[in-house]
Amino acid sequence: MRHSLLSKFQGILLGAALGDFIGDRYQSQLLGISPQTENLRSILKLTKHQQLSSPGAMSGLNSANSKLLIGKNLSECGRLAVACAQSLIRCNGLDVKDWHHTWEAFTKSEMSDRQSREFQSILHPGKAAVSTLPVAMFFHENTVKLREKLMLATEVWQDQQVSEWQTGILSVGYAIARSLKAKLDPATAMKQTITYLEIDNALTELLLQVQLLIEQGADLERAATHLCKSATAWQPLRGDIEKNPQPNSIVNPLTFIPIALAFYCFLSTPEDLRLSVVRAARCGIAGPLTCALTGALSGAYNGAAAIPVEWRQALSNAGEPRSATEGPESSIWGTGSDAKIVELANHLFAVWAGVYSVKTGSESATGTPVVTAPYVIRPHQIRTQK
Repeated sequence: MRHSLLSKFQGILLGAALGDFIGDRYQSQLLGISPQTENLRSILKLTKHQQLSSPGAMSGLNSANSKLLIGKNLSECGRLAVACAQSLIRCNGLDVKDWHHTWEAFTKSEMSDRQSREFQSILHPGKAAVSTLPVAMFFHENTVKLREKLMLATEVWQDQQVSEWQTGILSVGYAIARSLKAKLDPATAMKQTITYLEIDNALTELLLQVQLLIEQGADLERAATHLCKSATAWQPLRGDIEKNPQPNSIVNPLTFIPIALAFYCFLSTPEDLRLSVVRAARCGIAGPLTCALTGALSGAYNGAAAIPVEWRQALSNAGEPRSATEGPESSIWGTGSDAKIVELANHLFAVWAGVYSVKTGSESATGTPVVTAPYVIRPHQIRTQK
């Protein structure tokens, strides 16, 4: 294994949070909003071609049926991912009852009543994949159990048990699991993922197109354009949507584009997290979401060491609220700093590994973790000599 499993745990959460941050700042610049963080200007610098073409690509997807593609609530999904990780740590695994209470508390505390109702009834499949990243990490060893636990975790989101919607979560979760087990081969990742999904729908078609684009060596602009056209071409086949159109339909093929683009950006440059995330941002399509998914996929494959130091510094320094409705910690998933995200990943890894108490270290009498085999954790007593 090239990278330690702990480093990969850290890379997933940190890569997703940083991807969200970079994607949000880049998208703001595309829309003509200057980045508030001065040291991000070199990262977010646009070429003349991107200044002309990217907004058009975004507007092409900003239809009534794809509002969630450019939504402003990805930071809420990030905070939900943090809450999910905390629930797994607190309960030493997925406790459906605790997770349900966590979800209810989250919707009441994080959003207004109107936003909460919208968020609870409609959740973008890509955003759901971000929210359930900790579940994929915790149950990565067994793909059968991975599927079972991911579906249990999503039961709290009512009206979301739709096969097309579930494939978005399963595709990302499966790729994460393969990377954590050091079994992901970029050349065959898409074929294996499609086989695991066991369904033929818009997402599997897009993933197949991703495989073809990578084999052909397609550039970023061609890949983004081709995937958008493929998703649009799939829509007429969805007779149920045409007969009963829904403004925010979660099964709209366009909602799968961020997932497909994330896979393309990662698999086309699998060894370079920086380049993968920057290319995802330069697609100009659902920047924060596409970048967060790309960061998570690449972080699982390359570990935390692949994350640029200057990005972490920029994230730590981004403490100013961007609007009156956003708090100072909105861009870092409510944790306060990148160090807190790393600490959360460490705690999640410790519980997965069988550590009795995640507060070992400076808070422990001995400073030595107590580790047992998984699922046989027993109370541990520390005896001191008088």
